[in-house]
Amino acid sequence: MKNISGRCLCGSVAYQGSVEPVFSGNCHCTDCRKLSGNGHLSLLVVPNDQVRVEGQVKQHSVTADSGATVSNYFCVDCGSQVYKTGELMPDMTFIVASTLDDPEVFTPEISLYASRAVSWDLPHSSTVVFETMPASET
Repeated sequence: MKNISGRCLCGSVAYQGSVEPVFSGNCHCTDCRKLSGNGHLSLLVVPNDQVRVEGQVKQHSVTADSGATVSNYFCVDCGSQVYKTGELMPDMTFIVASTLDDPEVFTPEISLYASRAVSWDLPHSSTVVFETMPASET
C-alpha cells in the first residue's frame, strides 16, 4: 500500500488515501492531450474506496472511443483537473499524477494510445506500449 495525498493548484480540492494502485500510466489519446495541455496525461488508477476527495469539483463528461462515458473532475476555483472516472471501470478513480503532493510515488507502467502520440512526446521506453486501449489489442 502507498500513502498518497494531493491537491489542485489552489488547494481547494484535496485527496488522500492508503492505496494499492491497479495500474499507472500515460495516455496519449486526443482527449487526454487536450486535458493536460501536453503530449499525454499521467494517471494513477486506484479503487474508489481507497481514496477520499474533499472540496467542490465540476464534472465534465465525454464519450470515449469505446462509446463509454468518461467524466473529468476539475476544481471550481482554479480549474485544475484532479481526477477522472470511467463507465468501463466504475469502481476506479483515475488520479491525475501531476496533482500528487509527492509526484515520485507515480511511476508509469503503461502507455495508452501510442498510435496517437505526438512526435515530441513519444511513449517512454520503460512502459508497456498499447497502440489503443489494452482491451482492443488482439
